[in-house]
Amino acid sequence: MVTIAPFKGVVYGDSELQANGQDLFAPPYDVLTKAQRAEYLNSHAHNFLHIDLGEVLEDDPDPMSWHARAATTLTSWLTGGVLSRRDTPSMVLVDTEWKHPLTGRRLTRLGLICLMRLEPLDGGGKVRPHEKTFSYHKMERLDLMEKTGAQLSPVFGFFPDPEGKILQSMYGMMGDSADLNVTERAGMTHHVTFVQSNDSLSGLVAGFADTTVYIADGHHRYETAIKYRENVLAELAKNGQEPPPNSAIDYVMIYLSSMADPGLCVLPTHRVLSCCDLSNDEILKALEPYAEVKAFPKPKDGSSESPLHELLKKMGRDDAKGLTVFGLCLRDTDTYYFVKVRERVKHKLIKAKPEDKNLLGLDVSILTNVILKEALGYTEGDLDDPKCISYFSSVKEAVDAVNENGNRAAFILNATSLGEIIKVAEDGMTMPRKATYFYPKVSNGIVLNLINPMDTLPDPLKSQSPGMGPVSDF
Repeated sequence: MVTIAPFKGVVYGDSELQANGQDLFAPPYDVLTKAQRAEYLNSHAHNFLHIDLGEVLEDDPDPMSWHARAATTLTSWLTGGVLSRRDTPSMVLVDTEWKHPLTGRRLTRLGLICLMRLEPLDGGGKVRPHEKTFSYHKMERLDLMEKTGAQLSPVFGFFPDPEGKILQSMYGMMGDSADLNVTERAGMTHHVTFVQSNDSLSGLVAGFADTTVYIADGHHRYETAIKYRENVLAELAKNGQEPPPNSAIDYVMIYLSSMADPGLCVLPTHRVLSCCDLSNDEILKALEPYAEVKAFPKPKDGSSESPLHELLKKMGRDDAKGLTVFGLCLRDTDTYYFVKVRERVKHKLIKAKPEDKNLLGLDVSILTNVILKEALGYTEGDLDDPKCISYFSSVKEAVDAVNENGNRAAFILNATSLGEIIKVAEDGMTMPRKATYFYPKVSNGIVLNLINPMDTLPDPLKSQSPGMGPVSDF
C-alpha cells in the first residue's frame, strides 16, 4: 500500500519570491557541473543551492565541511524570513512548462509533492527502484540531512494511471489560478498550488493507496531517508524513547507524476570515461570481439548536417530495429565511431541468465557488462567511483568533455523507455547507475521538509467529517 500525507512545507517568503523568484530555484545536486554549480551560487545569495550544494572552500578539512555552513544558512533564512514554514499541512501541485531539449516542443508536466511512507526497496512492496546508487553520494546526502534536519529535495516518482483519472483529478484541484507562478533561470515556468482542503487531501490519499510508485530519480535520497530513519530510531532507543505513530521520520518527500502525462519524458544518460589508460587504437581493438566499429563518414557534399547529427539519426533508426548501438567519441581525433554490438554477444549474455533478460538486454546493461567491464576492463569499484565515469544527458556536453576538457572517451546512448524501466522494476532488479535521465528534473527550492521524529503527521482519511461521502473518484 502506498501511503501519502500532507505536510507543513518550508517555502520562500512572498517578498523574496516577488523580488528574486527567477534566481532562487536550482536543479538537483547531482546533475550540475562545477561551472554550473558556481553559476547558481553566484546568481543570488538566497539561491537554494547554498543549502543543497554549497561551496567547498580551500581551507575546508574535507569535501563535506560545507554541510555545517548549510545548516547555519538554513536556520538564518528561517529566522530572517527568507524561508517560512506553512501553518497548514498541504500537498503541493506543480505544473511545469518546459521545452524538450531534442525536439524544441513546448510541453507541460504536472507533479504532486507530498510525503510518502518509507518501505524497504526489496522488490516486494509498492515502491520500486530501477537503478543502482553510488556509495559516496549516499554518505554525503546522509551527512547533509543529519546536519540540516531536513529533506531538502524530493524524490521523483511516477505511477501507472491507465485512464488518466488521477492526473485529471489533480488538474481539477489546480483551479483557475495558481498560488505561485515563477519562471526560473533554466527557462522553466512553475505554476504552484497548495492543496489543503480535507476533501482534496483525503481523495488523493485514497487514490494513491492501491497504486505502485516507481522511483524515477532520487534513489540516493530515498535510501538516505531510510538510513537516516534507522539512525534516529537507534539514537532515540538509547534514551528509552520512541517516535509516535505516523511519525514524520517514517516518510520521505516525493514528487509524483502520472504515466498518463505526456510531459513525462526520459532521456538517455551518456557516459564519459576519464580513468582509462588505453590509446585510441587499443580501445578500438578491445571492442572488436564484441561489436562492429566503423568510423562514421562525414556527410555528403551539400549536406548541412554535421557528422555527429548524422550519427545520432542512424542510432535512432537502428534502435527502432531492436539493435544495440552506441556512438563513440575519442580524444585527439575528429572522427566519431558507430558501435553496433554483435547479436551473438547479446544472445550469449541473455542465455546465461534468461530470467534476467529484461535487464540484461537493455542498451545500458550491455554497455556496462560487455563494453566497459569485459572489453575495457572496468571493475565494480570503477563503476562506483563518480570521478572515474561522468554522466551527461546532453550529447554536446558529453562530446565537449572529451574534445575540450581532455576526458578519454564518451559513449553516446539511446534512451531507455518507460516500459523497459517498469519491466526491470517489476522483476525486482536494478539497472546500472545513471541508467535514465527523467527530464526535466524536479527543481529544488519549491518546498522542503523539516524532519522532527516526534511530530505526528495528519491522516486526512481519519479526519473526515460524517456524511462527507466518497473520498475518491479515481
